[in-house]
Amino acid sequence: MLAGLRAHESALLAALHRDLGKSEPEARLTEFFPIRKEIEYMRKHLSEWMRPDRRATPIQLLGTRSEIVTQPKGVVLVIAPWNFPLLLTMKPVIAALAAGNRVVVKPPEHTPETSKVMADWLRTTLPPEWVQVVLGGPKEAAALTAMPFDHIFFTGGTDTGRKVMRAAAEHLTPLTLEMGGKSPAVVDATVSPTQVAKRLAWGKALNAGQVCIAPDYLLVEASVEADLVSALVSRWEYCFTGDIASSNEYGRIVNAAQFERLKETLDDALAKGAKVLHGGKYDAEMRFMEPTILGGVTLDMRVMQEEIFGPLLPVMTWSDPQSVSKTISEVKDQPLSMYIFSRDKNRQRQWLESTRSGTVGIGETVVQIANPDLPFGGIQASGLGRSNGKAAFDAFSNKRSVMRKALPFTAVPLSYPPFGPAKTALARWISRNL
Repeated sequence: MLAGLRAHESALLAALHRDLGKSEPEARLTEFFPIRKEIEYMRKHLSEWMRPDRRATPIQLLGTRSEIVTQPKGVVLVIAPWNFPLLLTMKPVIAALAAGNRVVVKPPEHTPETSKVMADWLRTTLPPEWVQVVLGGPKEAAALTAMPFDHIFFTGGTDTGRKVMRAAAEHLTPLTLEMGGKSPAVVDATVSPTQVAKRLAWGKALNAGQVCIAPDYLLVEASVEADLVSALVSRWEYCFTGDIASSNEYGRIVNAAQFERLKETLDDALAKGAKVLHGGKYDAEMRFMEPTILGGVTLDMRVMQEEIFGPLLPVMTWSDPQSVSKTISEVKDQPLSMYIFSRDKNRQRQWLESTRSGTVGIGETVVQIANPDLPFGGIQASGLGRSNGKAAFDAFSNKRSVMRKALPFTAVPLSYPPFGPAKTALARWISRNL
């Protein structure tokens, strides 16, 4: 697969730029590099993961041997999203093949150029009995999810995830759902606004905010709100040389429908009293939307009711640390990620213990997904199951429990009837003492 990736590198870079406005450095670091590392990681650990896992034998099963044997689930379906079309299509395909499965993959329809190149890559690199590619939109996705696959791996929005889950229920097909939600970033006064802004500005502007684990809204201690907003603005000006609209380093909204959704979300916030603290500029023809900080937001606004999936950044303030967890619980659904910026260990522990999310970054944003030893996934509406490294291999594997009769005589026949006085006494003693 690596040879195929290299052979299609130029075409993929061009396609990612056409579909999402991704610069070459961003595409290489967030799409190409993780794929190569995933393949290398799988190759390094695969023999270890496939090895039968010997388990201890309890005394009541003396004379037997137990182990867990890994086998492929069968034929699996991968439905990929458009925000990182290369990475989020290929990572589950790599894991599914590593686990020995055959794969049907539907690349995202909203990034058509990238999907065409990926289809050519897979079709020319791998045998057709290993991978089949289906290009298309919702109609094709619905037809695929109605089929009796042995596993479905879906990455995308929560509403579509519910449809996939309903379709899978008809065949009791096991699922991995990677969705999203409103991922909060909590900032207090113990940290440097300048240092925090570096992480937040990057995490929010990456791919023009079209990242499922991007900071979705900020909960900032009131005393540092102004300093943090100023630091964010300065950081974006530094990263994008002042004129972000003409910067080749800043991406574009994927299509007109998504752009209109974001514009309506912004308009709704402004109509209900929110204020633009920075940004607010956009160009529908260019599918450009500036990183925009919103103050004065309330929970009834659309920007706080739905996952933003774009460069809008609402800011809410707090004075009592206890109120942070309450606010997070009042925002719809449990988030895929949560970010904490505080040097106070007690506050970190308090916020970790009183909230729920799929992943957490303390002092960083987004990069928690980059560690293959960390299972990645959501909770409730933000996801079901785990991926990344071994977790992905396990998701696509049937962990088969096997017990073998290892000695001519075992303890098992002691449980066979008939039970005379001696066996009854023995059973009584075993139930009380072993």
